[in-house]
Amino acid sequence: MKIGNTTWFLLSMLTVLLFALPLQAGDLTFFVGGVNPGTITYKDVKTDLDGSPIYGARLGMNFVPYFGMEHTLAFSSDFLFPHNVAGITEAKGFVYNSNLIFNMPFRKTIPYFTVGAGLIHQYGDSDMPVGTKFAFNYGGGLKFPRLAGPLGLRFDMRGYRAGTISNKLNMLEISGGLLISFGK
Repeated sequence: MKIGNTTWFLLSMLTVLLFALPLQAGDLTFFVGGVNPGTITYKDVKTDLDGSPIYGARLGMNFVPYFGMEHTLAFSSDFLFPHNVAGITEAKGFVYNSNLIFNMPFRKTIPYFTVGAGLIHQYGDSDMPVGTKFAFNYGGGLKFPRLAGPLGLRFDMRGYRAGTISNKLNMLEISGGLLISFGK
């Protein structure tokens, strides 16, 4: 499929417009947490996956008051280890997603809701049950910005849904971290 010159021009103008808009506020969160996966059908066998720790960063920017975008990159050195798959001794992985976020400031707390999409990738030994999957995520949490200068806290809970009907993965992530606020 070939993209025409008009489409490239419109995409370029939209990108320039988005970068030209004044940003209201932003934050960077370094977090630690855990994921609790369910099961996945792998080679016609229902496979239980271990919960695992996850570490990462979230960068959020508001483009209008209350609404913004957020990007997450997280890593785990023991990601969704399969119980009953022989020959697997190492399972690492990462999660990348981009989300829309709706912030609702209330006094010194910011409850928020988020929804987005991205990738879940599991690697390590060959023949991993999860591999790389497109994933939707949804959730929310609480931000406590500027508790000490630009530093604050953030607590987050997200559900992930990845894969197709026959090989789907549902996963819950709970995390908390250090929030660094910048901008207005």
